Amino acid sequence: MGTIVNLDPNFPKDNDNIVITVDAAKGNLGLNNYSPTSDVYVHTGVITNLSTSQTDWRYSKFTWATTPALAQATYLGSNKWQYTITNIRSFYAVPAGETIQKIVILFRNGAGTSVQRNADASDMYIPIYDNTIATRFIVPFFQPTFTRIPEPITKQVGDNIALTAIANNSSVMKLFLNGTEIQSANGVTTISANPTLTTAGNQTIRVDATEGVTTRSESFQFFTAAATTVLSLPAGVKDGINYDPNNTSVTLVLYAPGKNRVSVIGEFPGSNWAEQNAYNMNKTPDGNYWWLRINGLTSGTEYAFQYLVDGTLKVGEPYAEKILDPSNDGFITAATYPSLKPYPTGLTSGIVSILQTNAPGYNWAINSFSRPDKKNLVIYELLLRDFLTAHDWKTLKDTLSYFKTLGVNAVQLMPFNEFEGNESWGYNPDYFLAPDKYYGPKIH
Repeated sequence: MGTIVNLDPNFPKDNDNIVITVDAAKGNLGLNNYSPTSDVYVHTGVITNLSTSQTDWRYSKFTWATTPALAQATYLGSNKWQYTITNIRSFYAVPAGETIQKIVILFRNGAGTSVQRNADASDMYIPIYDNTIATRFIVPFFQPTFTRIPEPITKQVGDNIALTAIANNSSVMKLFLNGTEIQSANGVTTISANPTLTTAGNQTIRVDATEGVTTRSESFQFFTAAATTVLSLPAGVKDGINYDPNNTSVTLVLYAPGKNRVSVIGEFPGSNWAEQNAYNMNKTPDGNYWWLRINGLTSGTEYAFQYLVDGTLKVGEPYAEKILDPSNDGFITAATYPSLKPYPTGLTSGIVSILQTNAPGYNWAINSFSRPDKKNLVIYELLLRDFLTAHDWKTLKDTLSYFKTLGVNAVQLMPFNEFEGNESWGYNPDYFLAPDKYYGPKIH
């Protein structure tokens, strides 16, 4: 059992009994190595034809952070818990005439503080089938997201990919690689193949199952990497973002020793947040650095991007001067940070970095500033978050006369670079060169 959720039967129907087994060593690891193992319960509901969205659970069972015996999961060992539902429609008390489309389920501890979810922190969904033909892949393993997606696949040209698909009824089954049939069988419920990947780039795998005149399909995509190009760093570049004087090009340099491949994904022409051959980074001969020159940028435009390491790990640029945070940017008001670039929701996950050629510079209004004598400093230490209700640089600048009235001639700021969350003292930093957006734009 290699997937986060295993089902018995493979194609559960409306009034079936179903056994659901979760592997907490996968997904978000919310219950990985959790103890006591008896303190695991389910929170569950259904998506029906009357649900207004994928988060619109209906006929939810149990109350969060309670421990009813009926909700308790059985521990199987090796980080696996199991839960049995007897007659799906009766269990959820779904009225006749309403179509059950999916079961939604979470496994949690009794207090509701540790929760097993998908790797992207979404809920886990189990499709409910009818008697018509249906098919799905069981190899490679898929994640039980609302629309099933495979677990990360890392392949290079010359590799093979193992494929197995199943159907709920005997049917004509066919497997396709990039639109070309690679395997077929008649009157079967299982089909397998192990094709060799001969070309680099995006690959599409599809299974068709045909019963009579009805055909059902499932498909998925993944990226096959070409051989890594080994090239020395261009002269004069440094770690991070290197802007070209022409304001339409940048050279990105990432220190990532011991990695097999690194790509840039984001808003660049032709990228669309997916791994592409054009954005595979070059590796230096010593294997420590990865670099890529990107051309064709629009001067003054902000571009969001990430590094995709070994096809699975998404990281921001450590030296970026601005990042976007999907967990915390939503709490920053337009009054604090006008026209903040929105996070690319639905396209990626995690922190993304921003680069901007020909970015606006600060025009110094006073060029004859004289520093106070360091032997006679009167220093006011402040945390911008707590010192001002508005917690922004503009208001702090407008408050300088207050410090003068106090006799203060120097202000010492507590950390203001990006950190986890918005309301912190800043001693949990993550991006050292990026001013936290909760304090407003860096230039006023």
